[in-house]
Amino acid sequence: MTPRPRPIAQSSTWEEAPLSPWGRFGDDEWLLDIRTAGRRADQNRFNWAVPPPESSKISAGDHGRLIRATKHFLWSMHYDPPSGRKRSSPASIHQKAMVLRSIVEWMAKEGLARFAEIDPDAIERLSIWLRCRPSRAGKGNIATATITNYLLAIKDLYRQRGKLDDAPQIDPLPLETTYEAAGHTRATKGAIPFIPEPQAIAILAEALRWIEDLGDTIVMAETIRRDARAQGLLRGKRQASDYVRAALGLASLVGPSGEALGGAYAVRHAATHLVEACYIVIAGFVGMRVSEILSMKAGAIEYRPIGESGVNQAYVVARLFKTVDDPDGRVERWVAPAPVVRAVDLLERLSAPLRETSGREELFLVKNTQFGEIVPVTHMHMSLRINNFARHVHVPDHDGKPWPFSTHQFRKTFARFVARRDRTQLLGLAEHFKHASVAMTARGYVGSDFDLHSLIDHEARAETAAALDRLLAAKRLGGKMGEQIVAGNARFRGRAGEQVRRDYVAFILEETDLRIHACDYGWCVFQQETSRCGGELQPDEAGRAPAVCLTCANMVIEAKHAGYWRDRRRGNAALLPDANPMTAAVLNEVVGQCERVLAQIGDDDGQD
Repeated sequence: MTPRPRPIAQSSTWEEAPLSPWGRFGDDEWLLDIRTAGRRADQNRFNWAVPPPESSKISAGDHGRLIRATKHFLWSMHYDPPSGRKRSSPASIHQKAMVLRSIVEWMAKEGLARFAEIDPDAIERLSIWLRCRPSRAGKGNIATATITNYLLAIKDLYRQRGKLDDAPQIDPLPLETTYEAAGHTRATKGAIPFIPEPQAIAILAEALRWIEDLGDTIVMAETIRRDARAQGLLRGKRQASDYVRAALGLASLVGPSGEALGGAYAVRHAATHLVEACYIVIAGFVGMRVSEILSMKAGAIEYRPIGESGVNQAYVVARLFKTVDDPDGRVERWVAPAPVVRAVDLLERLSAPLRETSGREELFLVKNTQFGEIVPVTHMHMSLRINNFARHVHVPDHDGKPWPFSTHQFRKTFARFVARRDRTQLLGLAEHFKHASVAMTARGYVGSDFDLHSLIDHEARAETAAALDRLLAAKRLGGKMGEQIVAGNARFRGRAGEQVRRDYVAFILEETDLRIHACDYGWCVFQQETSRCGGELQPDEAGRAPAVCLTCANMVIEAKHAGYWRDRRRGNAALLPDANPMTAAVLNEVVGQCERVLAQIGDDDGQD
């Protein structure tokens, strides 16, 4: 472990403390050592040489002293943070600097020449000013989470007051937390953290189609275009286009919508959208953060044996930056389903010329249109491109408007789908998510993405709460546990039982580790001592099956599962006419099971 640098005792020397290999805390322009993948170059710089605002009520000298005090504070957060807090990373210093520069601007307009003048009354005025500020996107005011960051900066200044020349001397928030003062509650957090199911299924299904059905054709077209252009340029720039059209015409390749890939424009756009599809598949079926995906380099797929089985599991190798002290991040591995392996292969083939030209190794590269340089794709650029892909493949609207996709939403959505395990609505994506959930629980990561596991557990708790609420209110349920629930849930039913039901569900989630595990044909209210599948902490995917679960005391089936049991009855009944006596006996037993379940859940009259 790298030893923590000792804080510099005298305030006169903090300005000489190193900020990065290229500068010190006292410099007017900071160049920070931030190596997180996906950041723009300007996000690593910060300029302190700014004049007071036009409506300033303090002198230029006072404004300069506030800037100096701000740098001193940020130095203290890096070298000597409050007890129990980690040292501020370079990325965190940049974010705090942005916030504090805005606070200094507000102070100048308010006539506050020193941080020591900030008291609870000043905080109230600051809060009013913040709530009236427009968001960066220009749609409404800034979020309560952003206001929290401003108030937290002031609170930290107060916490560090003994180490600073200028800081608030009175607790600016003596009676409430920064979250409470900002009004940051569950109700004000803003956008849904995951992609709505119809939009998630649509964009993931289309991305899968692009990489599985169209990927080779698009890579071939791009290779032909690039080679033909190179040959044409040897004979002059005007000939390059003719060579490209002739070569593509001879190849007669067909694009995603059945259109001919006969020109450079069509091929380049198809290749661009294929890269976007690859990103979406990796994010959607692995749950990696955007910085982790954008850090991937050539050779990102690695195979490792699973125990002593001799079977190899594919992993994506990339770098984890969050919570890691090393500015270069830490190498980690994530379980990679087959479509992800395919996506990485396509990315390697598409990026090969850019990597060869630039000497870079990243898989997500782009040619900068302003300077003609080959540079890594940024977070912001990737978000724009995902939305471009969604428009191109006609992802359906949400509440009458296009869903605003962002890179971080796929991680939340992945966690939600894996946690649910009930994939009846996921159509062709079911097997991919099933693989992901089984691989995560049974094999885990070589590394440990604890945050993702926490997200999945959160979503699993939410799914358990929703399922419990429905089951406790149901009048008809199938399965052995279902029969027990219906026999004793009268007090939870109807409007009169709503509050009792909510209180009971809250109690179960808080006081027990109960989880309800879904599958296509029912729910498992898992209890190890009565489990027939052999599961220890949860149902064993290899041991659970309809016939096994119907004899298990943990099984619950509700009306939403009727379709599965009708299909199962229909399929087995169709085999009866040609079956021999022994097979017919087995088929009749299965048909009988289905009919008993359908009768239990009130679907015995369902027609096949």
